[in-house]
Amino acid sequence: MIHDDPTSRPAPASSGTALDRPAKEDRKGRVTIKDIAKIAGVHFTTVSLALRNHPSIPAVTRNKIRAVADRLDYVPNPVFSALTHFHLNGRVRAEPPRIAYLVNQPLETGPVLYRHHDAFLEGARQQARVLGYEVELIFVGKGRHDSQSLEEYLKKERLNGVVIAAFEPGGETISLQWNDYNVVKINSLHQEPLAPMVANDQRQDVRLAFQRMLTLGYRRIGLAVGQGDEEGTEYRYSAGYLIEQSSVPAGDRVPQLLFPHQATRAAASSLMGAWVREHKIEAVLCNWSITDELLASAGFRVPEDVACACLCLLDKNKRLAGVYPNLHMVGAKAISLVTTMLKSGDRDVPEFASRTYVRSYWQDGETAPPKR
Repeated sequence: MIHDDPTSRPAPASSGTALDRPAKEDRKGRVTIKDIAKIAGVHFTTVSLALRNHPSIPAVTRNKIRAVADRLDYVPNPVFSALTHFHLNGRVRAEPPRIAYLVNQPLETGPVLYRHHDAFLEGARQQARVLGYEVELIFVGKGRHDSQSLEEYLKKERLNGVVIAAFEPGGETISLQWNDYNVVKINSLHQEPLAPMVANDQRQDVRLAFQRMLTLGYRRIGLAVGQGDEEGTEYRYSAGYLIEQSSVPAGDRVPQLLFPHQATRAAASSLMGAWVREHKIEAVLCNWSITDELLASAGFRVPEDVACACLCLLDKNKRLAGVYPNLHMVGAKAISLVTTMLKSGDRDVPEFASRTYVRSYWQDGETAPPKR
C-alpha cells in the first residue's frame, strides 16, 4: 500500500513549463508525491516507487521523476516513510527514518563525567525503536562536525528531527537554519534555539535531597555542582538550594560551590575538600556520581567525617544515598516529542516552547545515615 500525507495541500500550479521550479516562497504547504506526479505526467504510485529506486520502474522514468522532485525541493515525510513497506525480491524492505541525536562531548571518553549521557541515549534509542525510528548519534566538536558541516550532513541525509542532547556549556555550540528542523532539547538551555525541552527536575531534586538530609539530622548542608551544569539548566540547582536555605537558621547556611567548566576529578576533589573544611560542612549534595570518592580523595571519611548524597544516582544500590532521576525516561520523552512534531509535517521552532520535567525519587544509602 502506498501512503501519502493526507494533511498536505497541493502546491500552486506553475505558470511556466512543466519543469519550471516554483518559487519557494510562493508554494503553500508541503510538496507531496501527487504534486510531483502531476508535473511528471505519471500516477502518484509510480512516483512513490521511483523515489525508492524500485526495479519495476524504468531507469529513465526514475531519473525524470527524481529531477522533478529535486526541482520542487521535495522532502519525504519520515512518518509516512516509516509506514510504507514494499516487496523486493520476495522480502519486505523498510528503512526506518532517522533522528539526529547531537552531543558535544565524545561519550567514549570521560566515563565518570558523562555516564548520564549513556542513560539519556539508551532511553532515546529504546523509544525510537518502539515508534519505528532509529537514532543516529552525531558528535559536534573539534575534529568532528561544526555548524556548516553539520547543516550539510543533515540536509544530505534528510534528517529533519533533531535532539540536542545535554550539550555541555564550555563545549562546542552550533547554529543551524532552525526553521528547517523539528528540534527538542535535553537540558541544553544555553544553546539555541528556544525549542521544547525535556529534563529531570533539578530544582526539585535539590529540594528533595536537602529536606531528606534535614530529616536525617544534618544542619550544615552544602551544594556542589558544576558551573556548566548550572548554565545548561538555567541555574535550577541554585534555585532549589536557595529556597531550602531560606528555611534554616542563618548560622547554618553554607555558600554554594561551583566547579569550573570541565573540571577534572582531582581539581573537583581539591576544591571540595577546602570548601568543606572552611565552612565546617556536615553533609554535601553533589550531582557527581562519585561524590563519596571525591571526599575520600580530599582526606575525609564518609560518612564519619562528612555525609554526602548524589543528586544524579545512576545505579540502584544501597551504598550511595541520593536522588535517582529517571534519565531513561527523559531520553524517551525527548524522542516521543520530536516524533510528534515530525508527524505534523511542519518544520520550524514553535513560538511557545514547552518544558517537560521528569520527577525523581530519593534513595537512602550508607553515605547518609541518620546523624547521632
